[in-house]
Amino acid sequence: MTKQILSANEIKPFISDYLYNGRKLESWEIKEITIEDSNLEAIFDVNSEYKSNSDQNQFHLTIFTALEVASQLMIIYAHKWSNRNEKTQEGWMIESKTRSRNFIRASKNILVKMSVKKIKARNNQGFCIANFIFSDNQGGVFEVDLKGFLS
Repeated sequence: MTKQILSANEIKPFISDYLYNGRKLESWEIKEITIEDSNLEAIFDVNSEYKSNSDQNQFHLTIFTALEVASQLMIIYAHKWSNRNEKTQEGWMIESKTRSRNFIRASKNILVKMSVKKIKARNNQGFCIANFIFSDNQGGVFEVDLKGFLS
């Protein structure tokens, strides 16, 4: 492709309504968490959905929502692991990787299974590596790998 410089007006027809507007309107809620050893299972709902007209006005779980939920679950797990009763430290993502195996179309009762691969505490900071599998009751599967720490 040859070099092209696009003005703000020339960019507008390409702007994703979801990324520019819809993302800000989407909300989710974790309904239940079960923690056992190095595993966590959670169920969450997307309460305010964005439906794209370029996707036949259907909902699909996005990378952004999946990363938010996975990050929140890692923060909760790390705080519970360190015997805290509330969030006292900020979570920082070091690295992430996502894979959509099959679109998640359901917005309710999305299951997340978190498997902690490594967790340690050092100098009042926690470090965690975990894998997440998101699934719905329609065969949708989304995978997330996270490395992060609390500080």
